[in-house]
Amino acid sequence: MSTHPPGASASASEPSRTPVRVTPAQITGITVFPVLGAALALQGMPVNDVLTLLAGCGAIGAGTIAAAGGGRHLLTALAAAAVRAAAGTEPHSK
Repeated sequence: MSTHPPGASASASEPSRTPVRVTPAQITGITVFPVLGAALALQGMPVNDVLTLLAGCGAIGAGTIAAAGGGRHLLTALAAAAVRAAAGTEPHSK
């Protein structure tokens, strides 16, 4: 509920709100991953393997989006996490 009376303009400190746009790729990702996981599990693939496979696919997708968007810091963090996961080690605290 807004504290401004109807017809009053928003203050300069209040950010403008833009509508959220959902792309077809987002809708596809949200629907395909659970369906694919369920289909693989029904075909006899162990659930742990299904989750590992889908997590890997999600990480590849996130990495691709980060690289395309110029998110070098995010891409570096994802790569470091992937290397640690592959090596089976935890990050060292500083």
